[in-house]
Amino acid sequence: MSEENNIPPEATESSLENIIEIEQPQIEKEMEVHHHAHDPAVPHHKKNWKSYFWEFLMLFLAVFCGFLAEYQLEHKIESDREKVYVQNMLEDLKADTAIYSDYARNNKFLFESIDTLIQLIKSPERKQHVAKLAYTARMILPKYKALYTTDRTYEQMKSAGALRLIRNKQVASGVSKYYYSVIELKKYNDAAFEWGKDFGREMGKIFDAELLLKIIKEKKEQPAASSDLLTEDRSTLNELITSAQYLYGSFLLGEKVGGERNIAAQKLIELIKKEYNLK
Repeated sequence: MSEENNIPPEATESSLENIIEIEQPQIEKEMEVHHHAHDPAVPHHKKNWKSYFWEFLMLFLAVFCGFLAEYQLEHKIESDREKVYVQNMLEDLKADTAIYSDYARNNKFLFESIDTLIQLIKSPERKQHVAKLAYTARMILPKYKALYTTDRTYEQMKSAGALRLIRNKQVASGVSKYYYSVIELKKYNDAAFEWGKDFGREMGKIFDAELLLKIIKEKKEQPAASSDLLTEDRSTLNELITSAQYLYGSFLLGEKVGGERNIAAQKLIELIKKEYNLK
């Protein structure tokens, strides 16, 4: 006989009743929750147009304020960059004025040297002054300095598209005019370079090369014999003088243009100092 047959009928009925009593409240609770979720009698909260308007307004204000903050930040960054660029450009312009002044001082020596050279070559006693004549001729080219301005900041701004950062129209116009005008200096530098090469060739026809080498090594006048003057041919001597006077002309024109740019640089310096409160 199995164990099931040994369980008294009263125990079985009691167990079933307990199970039913335990499960019944849970079932009723689930049905109640389910019933409430779908009960059409429960009222729903509906948003009116005012609620949507205020939500939109708050969202719009949040986006707009974020845009303003970003704009102000970008504006400040560009303003700071402008000040840095302008300060650097101011230093470049100050360097230019020093370059122009140094160029003019150096040209004074070159002009005097060329005048002396022509005077000695044209002298009937030139063979008595070969040492001085050779030294004067040989030191002209080493003493020459091409006129190059400092355009580091301007070129940096131009390549980076940052010239737009200069918001002061008067300063922006002055910067544009100045740096466009200094391009002309290249023409005079090139002319001096070409006439310098010609002058060097003509010098080689007149003076002993060993004597010229000693002069450039020692940077001072060297003992010379009359034989170190290779020719007395007037045409050959005149070719050297012709090259020298063209060289003189290129120096003179460069100094003239450099002087004009020096004045422009000084005016631009004062304008930048005034408009940006710089020193």
